[in-house]
Amino acid sequence: MVKKYNISASDLIIYSSLLLGVFLVIWPLLNLLAWALTPTNKVHLLDGLDIFPKGFDIDVFKLMLSNPRVLISFTNSIYITSIGLCLNIFFTSIAAYALSKNYLPGRNIILTIIIFTMVFEPSIVTEFLVVKKIGLFDSYWSIILYKMVNVYYLILMIRFFKELPDAYFEAAEIDGANHFQTFYYIVLPLSVPAMMVIGLFYTVAHWNEYFHAMIYLNDTSKWPLQVLLREFAIVGDRGSMVSYQNILEWGDATQIDIRRMRATIIFITLFPILLLFPLILKYFTKGINLGGIKE
Repeated sequence: MVKKYNISASDLIIYSSLLLGVFLVIWPLLNLLAWALTPTNKVHLLDGLDIFPKGFDIDVFKLMLSNPRVLISFTNSIYITSIGLCLNIFFTSIAAYALSKNYLPGRNIILTIIIFTMVFEPSIVTEFLVVKKIGLFDSYWSIILYKMVNVYYLILMIRFFKELPDAYFEAAEIDGANHFQTFYYIVLPLSVPAMMVIGLFYTVAHWNEYFHAMIYLNDTSKWPLQVLLREFAIVGDRGSMVSYQNILEWGDATQIDIRRMRATIIFITLFPILLLFPLILKYFTKGINLGGIKE
């Protein structure tokens, strides 16, 4: 028996809008991939918005991934993102759990101060002087510790913790569990979807960070991938992508179209984040209502 589906006009508009949104998101990625994979002698056949390569050649990917600067910067980005994410999740969840308790002494004052810092952020000059004064200049920690706790995410986590059933906490208290045991054995397992969503936001923020890294890191060997991308794609420093060793190994390295190189390094930069989304998609639908009203 063939099932009949009745789709209303409003549903049709919603589905069409979602498909259009997916199309607009995927098109630039496919366009980057088309430019990266098209052989240099056929690049002239590409239109600006083409999504299908005119051939297949991964020579630019080999060129980029054989460059020590790209590999070092890629490693730096992974290190900064990994360490920063662990600290972000730990301190945000601990602070949110404490502030979700109405009986916490001075809770309202602490929340007021925290929200004040969100509205009135210090200037970059003040941040620079503080970083230099405490000895973090030209250190990975100047990037990792920046906004270790995002106030907006903290407030969302507070709302999430406040909406957890009181019965769990009452049972833990009767069993003699202290706050750390309650947090580890009860709150954390129930908060996995929320922490995965918040973790995704923190990960994207760390991975895309370039401004503070550009200011605080003078040593180019400590640069994350985004700073190297800026040097090449915006400043136009072709030498950041094609080293002397590359020229020796790849005789025609300097002849590769600059647009192919730019598209390739951008795609390499985006690829880890693109891989991350499918892995946490099952948590995202649960955590998207983080802080929402529940009945």
